[in-house]
Amino acid sequence: MAEFNPGWEPTLDGLEGNMMAQPRVFGHDAKGLTAGTGAIAGTGKRGAVIYNGASEAQDITIVTEAGTEVVFKNVQPGTVVGDKTPMLATKLLVGVDCVAIF
Repeated sequence: MAEFNPGWEPTLDGLEGNMMAQPRVFGHDAKGLTAGTGAIAGTGKRGAVIYNGASEAQDITIVTEAGTEVVFKNVQPGTVVGDKTPMLATKLLVGVDCVAIF
């Protein structure tokens, strides 16, 4: 199996407590996206979760951290791509009113 982002080592500060032991479950930043404009800024080492900010369900196409192009059908408004198992993306190829959550 191919390694994601070879050579990357996390450099997160130490945390305490059960919930705080999982820093990737929290968003640290967000950025509005325009589909088809290339790599999402800031995803060189780790992808971003894509939020559907549109008022209706839509098909969203992303490129995953592993470099795989995937179409997620009927992503509901107010949810993230992958829903219960969010996917980390490095590119948004198709989708409107989407937000990257880092």
